[in-house]
Amino acid sequence: MKKSALKIISHYVLSAAGVTLILLIVNFSFLAAWVVQSGKIYSSKNYSIEIIAESLINNGDSYSLPVSQEKNIEKHFKWAMFLDNGGNVVWSKNLPSEIPLKYNVSEVAGFSRWYLKDYPVSVWRRHDGLFVLGREKGSIWKYKTEMPQKIMDKALIWILALLIINAAVAVLLALLFGVRFFRSLKPILRSIGDMAEKKPVELPVKGIFGDISEKINKTSARLTQQEAKLNKRDTARTRWIAGISHDIRTPLSIVMGYSSELENDCSLPPAERKQALTIRKQSEKIKSLINDLNLASKLEYDMQPLKFKNISPAALLRSAAAEFLNSGTNVQCSISVTVEPEAQNTFITADEKLLKRAVSNLISNSIIHNPEGCEIRLSLKKDSGNCYICVSDNGTGFSDSVLKNLNKPITEELDSHGLGLTIVRQIAKVHKGAAFFRNMPERGCEAVICFPLCLNKTGHNPD
Repeated sequence: MKKSALKIISHYVLSAAGVTLILLIVNFSFLAAWVVQSGKIYSSKNYSIEIIAESLINNGDSYSLPVSQEKNIEKHFKWAMFLDNGGNVVWSKNLPSEIPLKYNVSEVAGFSRWYLKDYPVSVWRRHDGLFVLGREKGSIWKYKTEMPQKIMDKALIWILALLIINAAVAVLLALLFGVRFFRSLKPILRSIGDMAEKKPVELPVKGIFGDISEKINKTSARLTQQEAKLNKRDTARTRWIAGISHDIRTPLSIVMGYSSELENDCSLPPAERKQALTIRKQSEKIKSLINDLNLASKLEYDMQPLKFKNISPAALLRSAAAEFLNSGTNVQCSISVTVEPEAQNTFITADEKLLKRAVSNLISNSIIHNPEGCEIRLSLKKDSGNCYICVSDNGTGFSDSVLKNLNKPITEELDSHGLGLTIVRQIAKVHKGAAFFRNMPERGCEAVICFPLCLNKTGHNPD
C-alpha cells in the first residue's frame, strides 16, 4: 500500500511539475513575442513620426507637407499640427475643433508625452518648433511608469526568483492535492485487495469516487453471493461423493466376501471359481476407484485432514518399492531405487501417508499400462531449495492428449485421464509443490514430484 501511495503521489507531482514547466515555457514565449512585437511597433512609430516631421517644409511664411506624408497621416494617425517656438500652431492637418491653437510651456509639457484633449499624441522636436501627431481617442494606452534603478539592475534575479517561487508553490500544491487524492483513493485500493482475498467490501458512496465506490460495493456483493453459492455447491458435491462412497462400500463388501468364498470353494468347477476370482478383482478395482474419488474430492476442496511432519523421502521411496515387490503384483515389472548421495539425508515437511500414496499411484500407473512388463525406476534428487521424486519406466509412455492434460494447470474439474494421476498432482499441490510429466526420448515416461526442502532434526539441511 505504501509503495502504491508513493507511486501515485510521485506520478501526480511529476505530472504537475511537467505542466508547470510547460506553462512557464508558454508564458515566456508569449511574453517574448509580446515584447518583440511592442518593440517593433514602437520602433515603427518613432521612425514614422521622424520622417513625417522632417518632411514638413518651411516656405518662409508658411509650411507644407508632401502628399505622400499626408496620406501617411491619414492612414496611421488622426491629425497633425506644428507649433513654432512661441507655442502657436502655424500648420495643421485634420485638426479637431477642440484642439487649441495656442500653448504655453506648461501645456506643451503636459501633453508632449501623454494626451491632449484625450487624444494620444506623439511629438517630434525640430529646430524651428514642435511637430505633433494625434491618434484616435482610446487607440493608445499611455501612462507614466517609473522604477528604481536598483530594481531594474536586479530585474533578472527578481524574475528568476519569482519563477522559482511559482514552481515551488505549484509543486507544493500538487503534492497537497496528490495526498488528498490518494486519501480518497486509499479505501478503494484497500477494497480491491479485500475482494482479491474474497472479503466483503462496503465503501461510503460520497466524494469524487462515489460512483466507483458504489460499483465496487455492487461487485463485492455479487462476488460474495457467488462465493457462497460455489462453497455451497462444493460442500454438497463433496458430501454427495462421500455419501455415495459410503453407501457403495457395504454392498460392495458383501459382493467381495461372497466372491471370495466362491473362489475358495473346492466343490465348484474351475470355470466358476475363475469367474468368482474375476468378480472379486473387479470389485476391488471398484473399491479402489471409490476411495480415489473420495480422496480427490477432499483434496480438491481442502477437506482432507493433513498430518505434516519431517520425513525422509529416501526411506519413503524404499518403503513404497518394498511394498510392491512383496505384494507379488505383476512379477514381470522390476522396481529399482536410486538415491543421490547429497539427497540421502534430506528431509521434507509432508504428510507421509499422502506422499506414499502419490508414489504408489505412479508405480501402479506404470504397471497397469504395461501389462507385458517394464522396468520401473524410483529416484531421489535435490538442489539448493527443492527435492525431486522421480518415477520413470521404459514402457509405452503417455499419449499426446493425456500428456497435454497432465501438464496443464490444475482446475476445479477433474481431468478425464484417470483419478490416480489427478491425485498425484493434488498431493503435490497441497505440499506447496508441483508434478510434471513427460515422455522419455527413447521409450517410456517419467513423472517428477517437486517439494520444497525443510530443516532436518538437527535444525540444518545437510548438503
